[in-house]
Amino acid sequence: MIEIFRTIPAGGTVFNSIAVFLGSIIGLLVGKFIPERMQQTIFNCLGLFTLYVGINMTLNTKHSIAVLLSLVLGTITGDLLGLETKLNNLGDTIKAKLHTSNSSFTEGFVTATLLFCVGSMAIIGAFNDGLRHDPELLMTKGIMDGIASILFAGSLGLGVLFSVVPMFIYQGTLTLIAIWAEPFITADMFANISGLGGLMIMGIGLNLMKITKLKLGDMLPGLIYVIFFTMLFSV
Repeated sequence: MIEIFRTIPAGGTVFNSIAVFLGSIIGLLVGKFIPERMQQTIFNCLGLFTLYVGINMTLNTKHSIAVLLSLVLGTITGDLLGLETKLNNLGDTIKAKLHTSNSSFTEGFVTATLLFCVGSMAIIGAFNDGLRHDPELLMTKGIMDGIASILFAGSLGLGVLFSVVPMFIYQGTLTLIAIWAEPFITADMFANISGLGGLMIMGIGLNLMKITKLKLGDMLPGLIYVIFFTMLFSV
């Protein structure tokens, strides 16, 4: 199967998108049969596992100060730009156009988009696909995302299904960028991006368990800052 998607442009992203789409459909069909109490239990388990994944990702960090500065400045930038608000508004706009009564549409759209897009697997996987024509990492991520989307769609509804769109655009764009960025991407950059992404993933885990209400969308500019700070600290 890997060879099939290796011959398709951005094949890893295509597989990942198909997996989330199918998982969301299954979740929408069977989700109503899952008791609310069990849904929260499942989300606590997902949150705990997501926290674990985030911690593992942060262990790859090469320059902690670079990651810290990127997180702080990225969050300030995101807050000034109102990224979290705009992401929420995007979900509300889609919900309004669909005339859906699903009150969890925006939460599902935002949570799933952040979970599926932010992290080392999405970034490094897309780069592997673009630089080496190797979709295996994104296909592994696709299986994980597909399973998660069943549970998310069952609890949060239709918004999870529409997270396929920004995920496809995001990962597909990264794959295209990787084609010309190869000479500029260093091992330290990969490591620090993974570390910062891990912190965001930890935030998602805490939010899923309803421990915090972090505005993770505002942190996204940090993924750009970390590249420049890594260059600075590597001199």
